[in-house]
Amino acid sequence: MTEASILSDKLRRYGTLGAGIIPDALATIRFLEATKAKAKASRAQKAPKASPSKAPAPASGSRTWKKPSGRGPLTRQEVSELLDETIRVQGIVQIEISQLARDLAKERSDKKKKKSLSIPEAYQRIKELKLPIDPLEELDLSEQAFQKLISQYENDEEVSVKAQLLLHPEPKGDTVRARSISVEKIIEIHQFMVVRMQKVLTEFLTLDQETRRSFSNKACETTAELLVSIAVEQQGVHCEDVEQAGLHENVLANHPEFARCTEQLANMMQHLTGSAQPRAEKADFLEVLRNMANHAQASKEFSKKVYEDYRAKSCNAGQAYRRFEDFNAAQPVLKEGLEDLTPVELQLCYDEYREDPEVQQAWNKAGVENSLNLASSLSLKPGASPEDKKGKKIKPSEIVEMQELMVDEMKRLCEASREAAKASQKPWQADTAMQMVQALASAAVERRYGASPEEVTMAGLQNAPTLQKNERFVRATEKQQEIIMTVASFCSQSQ
Repeated sequence: MTEASILSDKLRRYGTLGAGIIPDALATIRFLEATKAKAKASRAQKAPKASPSKAPAPASGSRTWKKPSGRGPLTRQEVSELLDETIRVQGIVQIEISQLARDLAKERSDKKKKKSLSIPEAYQRIKELKLPIDPLEELDLSEQAFQKLISQYENDEEVSVKAQLLLHPEPKGDTVRARSISVEKIIEIHQFMVVRMQKVLTEFLTLDQETRRSFSNKACETTAELLVSIAVEQQGVHCEDVEQAGLHENVLANHPEFARCTEQLANMMQHLTGSAQPRAEKADFLEVLRNMANHAQASKEFSKKVYEDYRAKSCNAGQAYRRFEDFNAAQPVLKEGLEDLTPVELQLCYDEYREDPEVQQAWNKAGVENSLNLASSLSLKPGASPEDKKGKKIKPSEIVEMQELMVDEMKRLCEASREAAKASQKPWQADTAMQMVQALASAAVERRYGASPEEVTMAGLQNAPTLQKNERFVRATEKQQEIIMTVASFCSQSQ
């Protein structure tokens, strides 16, 4: 799972109001990764020492991977070999694209060419490199399917090490040059990358449908990477050196502009790859929207019921958790592939079918617009706010009070959940526990103020410029995120 998708998934499911207003995406991600690493280390200490993991094949090595011939699920050995080959191919592609970008930037500088390469021209230059085939494409394995496959081995040390190497490849820049790049320069470069990426996306969307759909996901990614890299190289900076930004990670992790830029780049890349793929059929899209609407309504009613029972002390935290677990397990399963529709794909489907009254009605009922506004708010510049829409009018001072009440409720729920998880014979799943804490706290806020979570969220986003400057709101938002992370941490320790 990419860093952008980890964050998007967290927002979609747990959506702390302030997460859309106080951008600290990288800090959240780093904490969650550290939590997982700590849990794995703890398990490794308890378990018998495993033999050293086989090192991934070097990027410069020749292909030794053989495509599995069986039709059934991949074995553990096949998954391990698939990761080795994917890492090898990724390394080669990274080096070749960086070098091509440098060559093209120099070539265009020498010839004083001002016009940028078009997307088809850039893609043609990439094809001329004769890069190795992505093994995931050979297996016709989508990224979502690959993520699910890898998640089955999250407790397997060797597979986890390889998966992490794939997610976070070793930087290939020059450390000395990278150290000379200031934080301000890194921010400036990322702002420039956002502008260039927006131009790439705009150009891609103007291509005819047949041309767009001739691009695979990987082709979209590498073409966009090449075009953005050329632009960066023309600024006198090597792309590999920019990737060494980890040298400044303590500053960048809490830099709102850096978080905004990285989120924008991720969103635009998702939009780009999504635009290349065929849309879901209208009937399937309607099924997804109706399922979302039904699930949202059922979740709301369920959460209120559990909260009232918990408040009346007719159920404790452990029993509430089991009820959330059973509720999630009872949800209807969508047709294969539909459950993986991303917010970008939902928006693209809506753009294609929006003239249909049935689609319009289902879209509004599902409340997708609010979710997209929340996700897009991470990309807003300070001082910007989403379009003002009709809804319950809530004053900024009331929103601050709601945030502080959320903190109080979440604290109590967190402590009760921690004790219940310790006493439980069955490990707690972080997803379910975080969902429960967030949902019950939201129900408490709604009970006192008479405002639904959706109304509070939109009011918060519309008042973002004011709330960003409010110290009480910022503290409450940060505290909520800390509590959510604490829940994830004690759940990991219970595994």
